[in-house]
Amino acid sequence: MKKEDKSFAERALKRLLVGSQLDGLQFGIGPGGLRVSFTHYSMQEPDMLWLTIEVRKIAVITDPERLHSTSRENLKELDDEDSFQLLLKNRREKVKDVWLGDESPHLYISFDSGKVLYVNGHDKNYECWQLGDQSGFGGGDWLIVAVPGNEIATWSPEEFE
Repeated sequence: MKKEDKSFAERALKRLLVGSQLDGLQFGIGPGGLRVSFTHYSMQEPDMLWLTIEVRKIAVITDPERLHSTSRENLKELDDEDSFQLLLKNRREKVKDVWLGDESPHLYISFDSGKVLYVNGHDKNYECWQLGDQSGFGGGDWLIVAVPGNEIATWSPEEFE
């Protein structure tokens, strides 16, 4: 992942997610997809965001020491029930910070409670996760995608620099 791509994506993620709260879950299009909604209950736009997780190697980390040892290698891919239960236990958590992994675009979403949601960002064949402001596919102003090959792709309004 190029340093400038990571930096731009992290700025966009912070702009979008900080201050929102984990607000809902939805089954994805296929058997593997899971959609998580984040909502801003303020005047911030966009007010609703969608995180689509395609490769469900996810965890909620409560111990800061585990933060650096959690990786895709030591996580199994969760099924529907386990994924929903993990996220349901953390509903209404407010986002404090967001960042990406150093080599792969693993997504880290830190909550006010101190918990961190980890979403795997590496797969050689699939887009692991996507975050955007459109509930369907396309049509929104914002889209950030962890693409195969440890890369990150970002689409944003022209005025965002």
